[in-house]
Amino acid sequence: MQKKALEPRNLYLWLVSSLGLVLVVWGIALFPTYEQPLIFLLLLVLAIIAQITSTSLVGGSITVEVSTAVSLAAVSLYGATAATVVAAAAVTTVAIISLQTSWPGWRRAVERIGFNIGMSAVAIFVAGLVFQAITRGFGANTFGGQILAWLLAAIVNDQVNLWLLIGLLHLQNKISPLEIWRDHKWAIPINVLVMSVGGGILAVAVQQFNFLGIAIFFLPIILSAYSFRLYVNQTKEQMEQLEDLVTLRTQDLAEANEELEQLSKDKDAFLAVLTHDMRTPLTSIKGYSSILRDRELERDQQIQIAKIILRSEENLLEIVNNILDIEKLQSGTPILLEQTSFDLALLVSTVAESIESLALEKNIALQHKEVPQPVIITADEKQIQRVLLNLISNAIKYTPESGTVTIDTFMKGHSAIVNVKDTGYGIPEEELPFIFDRFRRVKGHQQKAVGTGLGLAIVKSLVEAHGGEITVTSEVDVGSTFTLRLPL
Repeated sequence: MQKKALEPRNLYLWLVSSLGLVLVVWGIALFPTYEQPLIFLLLLVLAIIAQITSTSLVGGSITVEVSTAVSLAAVSLYGATAATVVAAAAVTTVAIISLQTSWPGWRRAVERIGFNIGMSAVAIFVAGLVFQAITRGFGANTFGGQILAWLLAAIVNDQVNLWLLIGLLHLQNKISPLEIWRDHKWAIPINVLVMSVGGGILAVAVQQFNFLGIAIFFLPIILSAYSFRLYVNQTKEQMEQLEDLVTLRTQDLAEANEELEQLSKDKDAFLAVLTHDMRTPLTSIKGYSSILRDRELERDQQIQIAKIILRSEENLLEIVNNILDIEKLQSGTPILLEQTSFDLALLVSTVAESIESLALEKNIALQHKEVPQPVIITADEKQIQRVLLNLISNAIKYTPESGTVTIDTFMKGHSAIVNVKDTGYGIPEEELPFIFDRFRRVKGHQQKAVGTGLGLAIVKSLVEAHGGEITVTSEVDVGSTFTLRLPL
């Protein structure tokens, strides 16, 4: 028994766990000295919540998480020792939850929790020392010093954490450390980006806006992590479905290959939304946060920047809502509509006025033709408003500066019709049949505007639920016309 306890694997596990626990106890002992202890406790809670949204990849061997960003923010706000408490709280909570689903026995459970605490605490403590050394060397208020400090601290935290894990795997399974590192190196940029950008944003938020800052800035981070988890889970589900389809349709190889290609495109769409659409608002938040931190601004300038940051946050929230809504709308479950009689022409006018500022920002003429008489329909006014908002905002989004968007509402036979016409980029003829498919975006438009590839799919589902029809005609570099037809 004594000989088994002295095995290299057990000694290593005990050493890492003990060192981490010492750091955590040290951090807890210093708690009475922390300024604004309530914020520190809130960071603990946020780290736990963030860890719950972590996503396992490659059979669970790699985890993408944002709790490390909270720990790194704690380094900037409270120091390296305090950050170990935040990191330990996050990993302990999730370890306990995972143990409830697969109980390995008390000994293994204690080992797993102890090593997770040790690994996370040591990694963030070393990263914190690097962060503090760089900020002291370059000056805490220099832009270059701050960028270098956040980036190197994130890299150090990621690599120390990874190599501590590699050491255990090597001692347990005799696998080459470099082989393990090479298998996991692709995740390094993701982890470093999440830690440096997310941690920096959260730290600036607390410094600038106190409790309100956490509410404003932490939401985009947690939404990004949750959205990524949704994407990954949906991708896994689709890949499982793919295996079933291949098994059932082996006799028709051509058809199976075609379905495989389509599912692969859907997977690529998931990743494209993640890397482009979510990164864009996060980059905006980070950039304007830096301005708030580094410049003395007038009150009206601060308000304007805050509006931009909140708009970026709304974009992230829209992505999550669209993902949740599209599954519900296209699941085949009947959509419950609260139908009332209302003036469609008046609703079109109201929606157009509400987003006129978007057109003004791009110097786009938003023209709404006057309707001589009311166009009364019976429908769910809130859902039709959502349809109109999507169509008109899309027209503005995909029309270059100094263009024109024209909205025409009229009755024809037993139908009410709304035409939304723009002088925008247009849609290639070969892509028109797929424009209402979910996760489908025009290839040439992906770099011109942020979008999820879900908006028009939601529009089509809502319109068809009302017994209506949505169609589109378009010509590249001339413009597009979306026609909404609803029964009276």
